[in-house]
Amino acid sequence: MITNQWICGNADLADVMAVRDHVFVAEQGFAPEDEFDLFDRQAMHVVVYEGERPIGTGRLYHDGKTFRIGRICVVKDERGQGVGDLLMRLLLVKAFEFEPSQVRIDAQERVRGFYENFGFEQDGEAMEEAGIPHIPMRVTKESLVLKSGCGKELRYQDLFPQK
Repeated sequence: MITNQWICGNADLADVMAVRDHVFVAEQGFAPEDEFDLFDRQAMHVVVYEGERPIGTGRLYHDGKTFRIGRICVVKDERGQGVGDLLMRLLLVKAFEFEPSQVRIDAQERVRGFYENFGFEQDGEAMEEAGIPHIPMRVTKESLVLKSGCGKELRYQDLFPQK
């Protein structure tokens, strides 16, 4: 059974770190000192589980200027099953509960289209992070799109009708 759990701030981040270490450090070659940072202790993390096993994670935090989503990853044997989509939906809905004007992400260039499906648009020049090309992107209330299972596009006003 697929479940999720929110973990905030200084709570036990063992499952978050295990998934990120598996994907970003072991699989993609990021240095552990670059992968784990000070934002981890102030972020809201979501972990997706298959039974008791953590299979995906992502984080939401405020960097002093804007809300940011990052460190989204799914273990290799669970990719292609909608876990990444679930993570993004959870993170975006949580982010927009705070009513920001925008939410930002630095997306790996190879998965740019994944984020564009949610309404993210490039917002700046491409850069390299640990040798991997990244693109700064942002989504606003106006550009946010969440597609329902039957293909209907849900917009900000559908998700937050009172706001």
